[in-house]
Amino acid sequence: MGRLTKEHERALFIAEFLRRLREAAHGERVYMRVGDMFKDADVIDLNEWQATRRKDGRGTDHGE
Repeated sequence: MGRLTKEHERALFIAEFLRRLREAAHGERVYMRVGDMFKDADVIDLNEWQATRRKDGRGTDHGE
């Protein structure tokens, strides 16, 4: 079997995390080692993102 693509690795990771969340008792914390799983992710400034959405007339995810 060949190596998994980063996208496939992320999909498997998220599926496993969601499975653990579903199986966890109410209030139980779920921990997973992420390593470099998200090292290629874009880092954004949420304040800048919200300001841009407001300027464009889209509000925010909070119904603003």
